Amino acid sequence: MLPVTMVSAACCVTRASGPAARRRQRPRRTICFVLWNGKEQGLLGSLAFVREHLASRAIDTGDNSLSAFQCWRDLWPITPKPGCEDLEAYFNMDNGSGKFRGIYAEGNVAAERLQGKWLAPLANLDSGSVVGGNTSGTDRVFLQTIGLPGFQFVQDLLDYDDSRLHHTIIDTYDHLRPDDLRQAAVVMAGMLWQAANDAEMLPREPLPAQPVLTDPFAYEYPDLKVIRG
Repeated sequence: MLPVTMVSAACCVTRASGPAARRRQRPRRTICFVLWNGKEQGLLGSLAFVREHLASRAIDTGDNSLSAFQCWRDLWPITPKPGCEDLEAYFNMDNGSGKFRGIYAEGNVAAERLQGKWLAPLANLDSGSVVGGNTSGTDRVFLQTIGLPGFQFVQDLLDYDDSRLHHTIIDTYDHLRPDDLRQAAVVMAGMLWQAANDAEMLPREPLPAQPVLTDPFAYEYPDLKVIRG
């Protein structure tokens, strides 16, 4: 169901943006739609995009198997590629056809103000929530591991998270809800348009650096000879 959901949403977003195109209004920044492959195998499609276009890591063998998903984020240092800093934001839809209720800030507290500003015109669609917490297992993960602003929309889960349906042979397109998809498409179109045109850039997190290993139980014992005088 997920690929069908994403394609449907992308088509609806394009249609929702039609009036601006007919008025010859062009966004200040380029808007790209991406349909990732290999998501359930380990976010392999989005990881391949990050490796090819956004950043490289030392000792990267170019392996495209699950082992890359498991170890790529632990390779240091990170070297951004040309154009990496030009990415304003990445917005991710990954939870079926439920309505959008807002967006996750993914721990980037500084981004919450702009996210709320961009969602404000869509308040009548009940989609104005900005949630500070992180999500996991979505295609924004590897963008965030190199410090880029990637965000997941808050969605009604419907039957997406139901173990009797999700990732089973009955997880098919007849479970899509057209009205919910249309609402999600309008919210996504609004967010994309405002992110592309706002003069203010989203605050981004620092480029991650290799953690320094420490021993939390290490203790420097005093020199007993000095203490005794």
